Amino acid sequence: MVLPSFLQKKYLARFDELISTGDVIQKNTRTIPGRRFESFVTGDVRKEPDKHVVDWSKFTQWRTNCLSLLSQVIPPTHAHQKTFESFSKIKNDINHLQRGISTLKALKEDFEKGFLCDLLLQVESEIAGNYMGQAENLLKEGQTGKFDHVPAAVLSGAVLEKALRAFCDKQEPPILTRKQNGEPKSLNPLVDDLKKAGVFNEAKAKQLRAWADIRNHAAHGEFDQFTRKDIEQMIKGIKNFLEDYLK
Repeated sequence: MVLPSFLQKKYLARFDELISTGDVIQKNTRTIPGRRFESFVTGDVRKEPDKHVVDWSKFTQWRTNCLSLLSQVIPPTHAHQKTFESFSKIKNDINHLQRGISTLKALKEDFEKGFLCDLLLQVESEIAGNYMGQAENLLKEGQTGKFDHVPAAVLSGAVLEKALRAFCDKQEPPILTRKQNGEPKSLNPLVDDLKKAGVFNEAKAKQLRAWADIRNHAAHGEFDQFTRKDIEQMIKGIKNFLEDYLK
């Protein structure tokens, strides 16, 4: 999922901060030289391996901060969820610390290049964008005053509904898109469910309901309930919504 640029920068900065913190913890690791001893049998002098003591308190805080970041940038169904789970098990050990830092660097690169996105939502976004372009063309090619904006209202409303269904499917746990009797939920119930799940606030939900009402008016032949200007604003608003929530 491609984030707005300010969020992208925020998360990348956090990656850099935690990688740097991990490097500092590693640099400040205390080394206890291994004990030397002489073999009574051969007379050879041997040395035990050095011990590297990682600051337990700083390591624990760093690992917790890393898990907090990764839980936000790795989608629930992504293959890297296994990486997230293994990261939670790294121990207060120099080798584990080094592995954790390397993992952060790799995930940062994937995140920066868009490989942590949810592919299904990305495809859905591309398809939705194409249909929204068609809705814009319907307005441009129509004849003003001839209800040319009605097909554009129906099409853009259908795109919004399909996008909301896809977004419900990708929640954890998924939000049901059908009623108990098996019938598909209409736009307004989908909006309400996503709002209850905390996906967006009431102000955004109110805006989506207004577009749902226009779509319903268009589908039922109530053309006096909206204007061409309403549809122009609706198309622009839905495109912005798709960019914010599906890309």
